[in-house]
Amino acid sequence: MPTKLEFFNNILPSSRIIYDELLRYAYATDASLYRMLPQLVLLVETEAEVIQIIQIANQHNIKLTFRAAGTSLSGQAVTDQVLVVLSSASWQKYQINSATNTITLQPGIIGAQANRYLAPYKRQIGPDPGSIEAAKIGGIIANNSSGMCCGTSKNSYATLQSMRAIFSDGSILDSSNPDQISKFEQTHHALITQISQIRDQIRANAELSQFIRKKFAIKNTSGYSLNAFIDYYDPIQIIERLLIGSEGTLAFISEVALQTIAIEEHRALNLIYGKLNDLINLTVRISGYDISSIELLDSLSLQSVAHIQELQPYLIQVDSDSAAIMVELTAASEELLRTKLTQVSAIIQQTPIIQQSGFVQDEKTAAILWKARKGVLPTIAGQRPLGSTVIIEDVAVQIEHLPALISDLRLMFDEFSYQNAAIFGHVLAGNIHFVITPNFTNQEELERYDRFMHAFTDLVANKYQGSLKAEHGSGRNIAPFALLEWGQQCWDIMWKIKELFDPQNILNPDVKLTRDNTLHMHSLKESPVVDPLIDKCMECGFCEPACPSRKFSLTPRQRNAVARKMVQLSPERRARWQKSYQYYAIDTCATTGMCQVSCPVDINTGEYIQGLKPRTNILLNHSKVIEGNRNKVQVGNFVAKIIGKPNLHQLTTKIHQYLPQIPVYLETMPPAQKHEFSASNDITKRSVTLIPTCPNRVFAANKNNNYPSQEILEKLGFSVNYLTKTKDTCCGQMYHSQCNSTMQQQSTNKLKQLINLNEIYIMDNSSCSGFAKDNEIQIYDINSFIANNLVDVRLHKKYHKIAVHIDCSSARHGTINNKVLEILQNCADKLIFPEDIKCCGFAGDKGFTQPELNQSSLSNLAAQISDCEIGVTFNRNCQIGLSYHGQVEYISFVELVLNCIK
Repeated sequence: MPTKLEFFNNILPSSRIIYDELLRYAYATDASLYRMLPQLVLLVETEAEVIQIIQIANQHNIKLTFRAAGTSLSGQAVTDQVLVVLSSASWQKYQINSATNTITLQPGIIGAQANRYLAPYKRQIGPDPGSIEAAKIGGIIANNSSGMCCGTSKNSYATLQSMRAIFSDGSILDSSNPDQISKFEQTHHALITQISQIRDQIRANAELSQFIRKKFAIKNTSGYSLNAFIDYYDPIQIIERLLIGSEGTLAFISEVALQTIAIEEHRALNLIYGKLNDLINLTVRISGYDISSIELLDSLSLQSVAHIQELQPYLIQVDSDSAAIMVELTAASEELLRTKLTQVSAIIQQTPIIQQSGFVQDEKTAAILWKARKGVLPTIAGQRPLGSTVIIEDVAVQIEHLPALISDLRLMFDEFSYQNAAIFGHVLAGNIHFVITPNFTNQEELERYDRFMHAFTDLVANKYQGSLKAEHGSGRNIAPFALLEWGQQCWDIMWKIKELFDPQNILNPDVKLTRDNTLHMHSLKESPVVDPLIDKCMECGFCEPACPSRKFSLTPRQRNAVARKMVQLSPERRARWQKSYQYYAIDTCATTGMCQVSCPVDINTGEYIQGLKPRTNILLNHSKVIEGNRNKVQVGNFVAKIIGKPNLHQLTTKIHQYLPQIPVYLETMPPAQKHEFSASNDITKRSVTLIPTCPNRVFAANKNNNYPSQEILEKLGFSVNYLTKTKDTCCGQMYHSQCNSTMQQQSTNKLKQLINLNEIYIMDNSSCSGFAKDNEIQIYDINSFIANNLVDVRLHKKYHKIAVHIDCSSARHGTINNKVLEILQNCADKLIFPEDIKCCGFAGDKGFTQPELNQSSLSNLAAQISDCEIGVTFNRNCQIGLSYHGQVEYISFVELVLNCIK
């Protein structure tokens, strides 16, 4: 007889049913302070699959926990039962209705991506969590997430238009469809009746109604949204708003329509120092002027960012009773902004402050000032003791209580020896955060954390009648304290709601509500020391959207988490995990470092993975290596002429499955380079030295075998020279990726010695120029050099639509500046930047040797660029994979400019 988990085998393909222990552990990793190992992980793609999974769970009493991006902080998306994860390849549909200013979204869409969809309409979604670049709509709605600006008036609850949800009996409610609503009301008459009775019970009790109103006058995500019973009369509207912030304990939200918010493009920012009481009073006085946001930084927060050089002219030392606030004003027009500035500045002048930056409107200065707020968490997390876990607490009180609360919290930090617990947050909403970093491998620290949680929750809930979780969701962390915050009457109502929606308790049990008073101390996350390159990792998941392997193997966060676990395993178990880790973590990592771009603590997991690969120190003749690679390309293309490119691709793909050392031939393989690199020898022009990189010495740009880099430089009026030993020149990146440190160091040092600082040196490939710069070689990247020198050259818009891919090196080094983008805009009527593709996954030669990485990363490229005449990128090897998987020819930026010069 099959085990109850095996019933899922009948509804999902084996590739989306995860039994492997390492993979279950990896998928279970989230941003919270908890770690649990699910018995099974299911990757779901459709509503029908979710319905079948719920039905099986009901039949066999299987507990389910739903997961979107895994960026939640309170343990609401971890389980030791069955974890149901949104497949990253699905749940991506959306629709914008400009007439009603609404957007309909499936739960797998990242919040920031929804805003990018809305950008042409100058609108955005209301919820604005700090994790919006990684968090998905499903989690944002299920947590009622918010951030700096949205407060309680623009969050998911306030901006909900309609919802589509799957309940614990497998039924669907679509509140956008009147016929479907009528059907649901008939089939769920008992639920409708009970919800109506709870509504009437609450409304009939004036004291209870007032208590609930007061609780939701500030941010609150602990417990269920009881304010729905007061704000709405219709049971359907109550039901859909109960689901907001329910953290997957009442239903699965498969679609949501939100009212969008107009973007006010004119903005001004002021950094103001003063005594905490004075700043809070100032906040209260200006809050009526439609302020976008007011962010608080206490004295420890300010100290934590003092190392940021750009900020130093704006920072001052303040005592513990003082702080700073960042006041941002926004408006739809410059005139309206000036009016706000006049009104708010007048009130500031009447307030006893220590110092202010004054309102700044230029984007560059404002971006520097914002580093004061955004740099706090990364700094504290980056400087925490090794082996400790980052915990970000999140509470809200009435604004006037903030000074006293902060004072009490500081006394509590001293009492429990939590040093450097900086306090920061959204003061306009009475919402503050603080960070503590306990080490959960230490029993004494575990006990201390438990005592702290009891004291802290008592302080916030009883003394200040505040919210124990304002915007992060209550999860497992605050569920044991829901009774403390809400009292018996509300707690009983919440349990009644849970039992009505989920009578068998199969949906995320113990999250939101629990009768286990010690739940917050179970399964706390340990962070053992592994390697300095990844020990700072908070497992926040911000890196994941940029990772090219996220759809088929592991993400940077998962690679780090599994590495931590492996150091704790027995030798036998570690050996079993190592076999899986080799493929899922090491072989399929692009190692391009795109994860570092979005990592708050600047971790390059690719560098760590690179260090796990076997080392080699073989000395090679570099010119022979290039010649050998060029010959391979020639042989491949010769065979392709005889048997056809598609046939050679199929043949090498089959051979590669059995002999992985044999590369896969792609049908977009360029011709081998035959160009002779000869100098211009024009003494009347300013000279530059062009360094042809290895990719461009192996692959020709086109069948004509010309060299576009030299051609464009000559058109711009330069005389092109070459190094005397061009054939032996290499920046060392190729050998770095092959883990040949001897050849890498030799090549890099040789190139350094050839560089004369009085001359201009240009590299013709972005990844090589980036590696050279990383090794302090003074060179220019061809793309940015052209952009800076294309002054008197006229371009014509030869193309209607161009697909643009910014490669990893260009993104990491910031070489694609506004001038480059302006040139691109002068070459086409419209530029298409494909969604959801940060790294193409070609990664040097991995497009040939690990083709599934490139294929997975670009799986949705072709559908997005089918009407583009051409694509453009800045790295030679990327062109090959982009052209093949995008089914549109990609050329270099240099070739594009040449094509468009009048």
